[in-house]
Amino acid sequence: MSKGAYTKLGRLSDVLALIQVLAIDEHAYRSEPGVKQELQGNPSSSDSWVTLAKEHPEFFRVKSAGEHVLALVARHVMPKGPAGEREMPQELTYTLLKTAIDLHDRQVSAAEKWKNFVPLWAALIGGIFGTLSALITLWFKGCTK
Repeated sequence: MSKGAYTKLGRLSDVLALIQVLAIDEHAYRSEPGVKQELQGNPSSSDSWVTLAKEHPEFFRVKSAGEHVLALVARHVMPKGPAGEREMPQELTYTLLKTAIDLHDRQVSAAEKWKNFVPLWAALIGGIFGTLSALITLWFKGCTK
């Protein structure tokens, strides 16, 4: 996962959408044009669905060659069923969606941690300027005597 990948505008909704398509669709592997058609366009937080998937290896597998290069890691490792397809349990899909939301919340929280120090810095700067103002006033009073 890229550092701060979830802090990009629209990233969470793109990741959730891609998880759903790759988890629920009858085919475990999808092509970029297939996902683009299914989701009616490119992701809002990346150039392409493949690029987005590469930035989130915690969820997605991207093959280096071939037409159908996108898959969920979890679905890729699932055993094949009697029909030869890899079926994903609904509970696992729910868990992946919840995990994406949790990762997003943690990254956003970490990115905004600096906001906790704003009141402290404001008070410190105010104190310094107040002290300087008082010292300058005292110095001017001393010079006029």
